[in-house]
Amino acid sequence: MSRIRLFALVALLALMAAPPPCPAPIVYRPGEGFETKGQAAQQATPKAQLEYGIELEKKREWDNALGSYRQLLRRWPTSIHAAEAQFHIGYCQEQQREYFKAFQSYQKVIDSYQGFEKFDEVLQRQFKIGNLFLSGERMKLFGVKTFPSMDKAVEIYEKVIKNGPYSEVAQQAQMAIGYAREKQKRYDDSVAAYRALIEKYPTSQLMEEAYFNVGLAFFKAATKAEYDQGYANKAVEAFNEYLVKFPSGSKTAVARDYIVRVQTDQARGLYEVAHYYDKQKDFSSALVYYNELIARHPQSSYAKEAHARVEMLRRQVALQPPPSETKR
Repeated sequence: MSRIRLFALVALLALMAAPPPCPAPIVYRPGEGFETKGQAAQQATPKAQLEYGIELEKKREWDNALGSYRQLLRRWPTSIHAAEAQFHIGYCQEQQREYFKAFQSYQKVIDSYQGFEKFDEVLQRQFKIGNLFLSGERMKLFGVKTFPSMDKAVEIYEKVIKNGPYSEVAQQAQMAIGYAREKQKRYDDSVAAYRALIEKYPTSQLMEEAYFNVGLAFFKAATKAEYDQGYANKAVEAFNEYLVKFPSGSKTAVARDYIVRVQTDQARGLYEVAHYYDKQKDFSSALVYYNELIARHPQSSYAKEAHARVEMLRRQVALQPPPSETKR
C-alpha cells in the first residue's frame, strides 16, 4: 500500500472515530417556549460566570452569553450576581429581537429580585418593548412572526404600570394604552384609558394631551361607520372641556376646528333627515327636523337653507285640508 493511500486511510478512520458535531440542543422553557440553548464554559464562581457572559455579549455571541447566565442562575440561584444575570438574559433576548421573551425575563427581575439597582432601567426597557408592539411588532410562534398584537402592547403597558405605579414611565404607559385601543378602534376603551390617566396622575405633564385625546377618540367613534350623534355630542363636550381647562393650550385651534367639523356634520345629518321627509311630502316631520337644525346650529350654512324651506313649508301645511275633509 502506497504512503498516500495509507495516509488517506488513517485520515478516514480518524474522521469516523471522531464524535459528530453536535448542535446546541433545543430546550423548552416555561413561559418562553422552545429555543436553542447556548453553550458556555463553566466558571469557578458566580462573578466569573457573569463576567464570562458579558465577554460573550461583547462578541455578540448572544446564545452562548445566555448559556453562561443561565448556568449562573442554575448553579448559584441565591448569588448576589443572580439579579444581574437575569437582567442580562433579557438584554440578550432584546438583541435577538425576541422582544416578548425579553419582556418576560425583565419581569422575572422585578418579581424575584426586590431592590435591584437597575429597576428604573428595567421599567424603561419594558416600556420600550411595549412601544415596539404598539408600532406593529409581531409576536413569534415557534420562531415565526404572527400578526401585530395591540393586546400584547396593552399587556406590557399594564404590567409596567403595576410594577411602578408612581414612576414617570407609568404615566406614559397609561397614555399608550389609549393609543393601542384607538388603533383597534375600541374607542370606549381608549377613552377609559385617557380618563384613567387624568384620574390617577392629576399633576402629569400629559394631562393636556389626555383631555384632548378623549375628544379625539369620541370624534373617531362618531365617524367610524354611520354617523353617531351620541358620540358626536360627547366629542363636542370633551373638546369644550379641553378648551375650558387649557384656554391657552397647544391644541386649542385644533379642538375648535374639530368642534366645527362635528357640528357641521350634525347639521348636515339633520338637514338630510328633514330633506328626506320633505321629498316624501311629510311636511310636518320635515318641519320638526328643519326647526331642530335651526335651533341647534343657527350659524351653519344648512341653517340658512332650512330657514328658507321652513317658511315655504309652513304655508304648505297651512294650505293642506284637514284629514276629515280629505277622506270625503
